[in-house]
Amino acid sequence: MYYSDEIIEKIREQSDIISIISEYTALTRKGSSHVGLCPFHNEKTPSFSVSDDKQMYYCFGCGAGGNVFTFVMQKENMTFPEAVQFLAEKAHIDLDGMEKQYDDGGRANKKALFLEIYKKAARYYYYSLNQRENEHALNYFYQRGISQEVIKHFGLGYAPADYNIFYRMMKQEGYEDEDLVESGLFIKSKSKGVVFDRFSDRVMFPIFNINKKVVAFGGRILGEGQPKYLNSPESLLFDKSRTLYGLHIARQEKHPYYILVEGYMDVIAMHVAGFTQTVASLGTAFTEGHARLLKRHTEQVVILYDSDGAGKKAALRAIPILRSQGIQVKVLQLEDSKDPDEFLKKHGADEMRKLLEEAESHVWFRIKEIESQYHLDLPDERVKFLQEIAKLLGNLESSIEQNIYTKEIAMKYQVSLDALEAEIKKYFVAKQNIPVKQAPQVKEQLGTGTIPMQLEFLCAVYNYPNIYSYIASYIEADLFEEGLIRELAAALLKARSEGREVDASYFNNRYTDVKEQKIISTVFMKKDARYEDEDLMHKMLVETIKRLNSNYIEKRLKTTADIQEVQALLIKKRGIDKLHIDFING
Repeated sequence: MYYSDEIIEKIREQSDIISIISEYTALTRKGSSHVGLCPFHNEKTPSFSVSDDKQMYYCFGCGAGGNVFTFVMQKENMTFPEAVQFLAEKAHIDLDGMEKQYDDGGRANKKALFLEIYKKAARYYYYSLNQRENEHALNYFYQRGISQEVIKHFGLGYAPADYNIFYRMMKQEGYEDEDLVESGLFIKSKSKGVVFDRFSDRVMFPIFNINKKVVAFGGRILGEGQPKYLNSPESLLFDKSRTLYGLHIARQEKHPYYILVEGYMDVIAMHVAGFTQTVASLGTAFTEGHARLLKRHTEQVVILYDSDGAGKKAALRAIPILRSQGIQVKVLQLEDSKDPDEFLKKHGADEMRKLLEEAESHVWFRIKEIESQYHLDLPDERVKFLQEIAKLLGNLESSIEQNIYTKEIAMKYQVSLDALEAEIKKYFVAKQNIPVKQAPQVKEQLGTGTIPMQLEFLCAVYNYPNIYSYIASYIEADLFEEGLIRELAAALLKARSEGREVDASYFNNRYTDVKEQKIISTVFMKKDARYEDEDLMHKMLVETIKRLNSNYIEKRLKTTADIQEVQALLIKKRGIDKLHIDFING
């Protein structure tokens, strides 16, 4: 998807970066900038800086940087078009009413059409629920303690038993069969070619994306039939492995932890009880996509699945997936209730809150599950049990965590600490020899070779304008990496030669890629405290000039066959090797 420069600029102008970032971390004014704790990595001392004038941010700790679009892209794990839409909604800008251009084969047009269809479906199902002839559907919710206020809050509805009502309504409004079927809300019979509603005689749960747009539905059957729950198929709008029910509400506030449950009714019951940080994975297996989604909003998750065998197995599968994303995991099993909804009806919110605060660590939950498989009074069984525990501990990422649990387990199960540590070491060493796919870090390399040096050089030229006159004779834009860095160098060197400031907003507005924005923010936002020491800065400048010139000369020597040019290059190289710049006398 491509939005015109005019649209992007309008959204940028109405999306103040200070206001947007303040929703994720507290900022305080310091001079001409605002500073705070970086939202991209854990830190105790603020190293994150946001410039109101430049509308840019930069973290001196992890290197994250960019503009308001790249901030949203990084923090919300969005593409650029998604970030544009996200910010447009925050700024109350109607993108549908503005000119849009597409280069994606019409996918964006189709996506907008499907959003329109799903919006109409949500309104239709909500309307149907409140009709007298569908009183049995409304009673289903009332009997579960769900009020009209809650029904409205979650947009709950009902799909009538007649398979054709909604289809006929959409046809009357001019929608094509092909689009209706492709949206996933309608099915075309293979034998007769007849189109009909996918959902029939089901109470409906609209599924929202984080921008509060309906992208799918879940339907629970009221009469006889299977499946009990039916979800919309995946589509341009809906990827079930990356969608969490209730997240559009949960993310509106900051929470110390999130609660992961199994179903729609559990989410609704928990929200009604005040636990608005509760989400569910739509009745599907918990995936890495779900974990990445949660990681964007929290560092800790309490798994509150059903207390039956299936719920325990699902929790055991979810734990390593959450841990792989660096999320701290606790598990709560409700012993006298099959699910959170039932527990809240029996005991209330205060008792639930107490149990959540006492939720056990994922390690002890797994230990108890392993223990249930063995008879510990039998020596052979006891050995196998402790070997499994050693394997579990050997796979813990944190050495401190491993050490603490090792001592606790040795004491609880009356085994020698030395013996347990020796057993753990076997699995820990084995794990060290297995290649591990590392999750991408925010602080990516900005490049290889001399690129970090080039950025450091440009950063110094930007922050210390007076040095330009000393280095002007030895540096030119062609010496820099081709592309964005060379363009930055050309603009900066030209501005300094003319005695003016470079327009940072030009680059800020022109480039949308996260890595490109990181380079731009490094040049215009980073100010290395080391270079308050002039001698150190002068040394860096000279070394960079030598390196860039030498690299350029060596490349030319490899490609030119002109004898005179070769001789000139060799003379220049000898001069560069002996280069000394007098920064005092000029």
